Amino acid sequence: MTTFRQRFVGATELPKTLTEFDVEQSFQLSKDDLDAIRKRFRTTGRLAAAIQLTVVRTTGRPLDRLTNVPRALLRSLCSALGIQETSIASLKTLYSRQATLYEHQAWARQFSGFTEVDAEVLALCAQTLGRLAGTASSVDELVKQAEIWLFDQGRVLPGDRVLRDLAREAYLAIDQAALHTIREQVGEPGIDKAIRAVFSLRRGRTGGTVLEWLKGSPGKHGPSGLSEVTDKITFLKDLGVDRWTLDAIPNARLRAYGQAVVHRPPSDTKRLKHETQAVEVICFLRMNLLELTDVALYIAARRVCDLVRRASTKVQGKQTRGLTHYREKQEQIRQVLHEEGPGAEQKLEALKQLVPKDDVEPRYSRAALVRQALVDDSTRVQALLNELTGLETDRKFNRMRPSMARVLGL
Repeated sequence: MTTFRQRFVGATELPKTLTEFDVEQSFQLSKDDLDAIRKRFRTTGRLAAAIQLTVVRTTGRPLDRLTNVPRALLRSLCSALGIQETSIASLKTLYSRQATLYEHQAWARQFSGFTEVDAEVLALCAQTLGRLAGTASSVDELVKQAEIWLFDQGRVLPGDRVLRDLAREAYLAIDQAALHTIREQVGEPGIDKAIRAVFSLRRGRTGGTVLEWLKGSPGKHGPSGLSEVTDKITFLKDLGVDRWTLDAIPNARLRAYGQAVVHRPPSDTKRLKHETQAVEVICFLRMNLLELTDVALYIAARRVCDLVRRASTKVQGKQTRGLTHYREKQEQIRQVLHEEGPGAEQKLEALKQLVPKDDVEPRYSRAALVRQALVDDSTRVQALLNELTGLETDRKFNRMRPSMARVLGL
């Protein structure tokens, strides 16, 4: 089932703004549906039965008697059934007897092929949620996955509380596994050290906690921004974050734990119980190191582009001045050649002075000239390479750095 059609699965009521396009895509009645409705129900009950059939087949849940029915759906069903269009607002006006409502709901479930859930199906659903919990970012996401799974199995969806309890149990199991991984890889001393570090106060004018500093934006893509990012990376590596092996925690959950810290004030995170605080803070630090490394490489790439562009501009300026000098010398040669009076020997001697024998300029490609300009700008280039040295993101980069320096003449 496509994601587009899944958006109505599990809905307990339909939006008032349901469009004609939505009705056409998800709430249409086939010829067999119309024949079955006309054969089974009288004229007065056909519209209500059609509503129950289309809704249970699209959402997996029957509508109760107080649910509002969107006008777009009413218009479509009245047109399909060939009855006069009505402006009723809810099912309450359609069902004067509650027994009729139950009868229509039972018929809609049976005709659409949906059956009630039982203990065995719920057990299978719990196993499925256990497998999906590793990549889910919240309990709500697991509840939605449970609704879709039951819908695909042709089961009438139970109440939200039943599915939410199953989702919480599956989510809690992943939480316990994550806590076990962190205790095994980081250790209790490392966890306590990390928690104390992130809630400690920073010195200087900015103040605040280390956690607020780590959550802050790196700012502009300039030398100061790169320096701030590398300072944060150095701080995290001093805590040993780069040595933590948290591969057992799926990336989606790692990010979800970290985002919980990002979206919460530091004071609220500090009030969490120790187990929850340990999982979220450790995952936040690991996620933060990975993201900051990406940001550092991105800023470094921007800085490289800036340096190359600056060097290219300088080369272009030199080439423009060289072209002017060439044209001036060409004009001098033209004047000597076409000057009246001096003889051929005198003109030849004058040309030799204008174009000395040893005055031969070497030929360089534009790329070579740009590299030379980068060598001349060694201060900025050296500063950039020094900032990148501490990243140690890739052994290959560290092996390349000496050769890069030699190319740039550093």
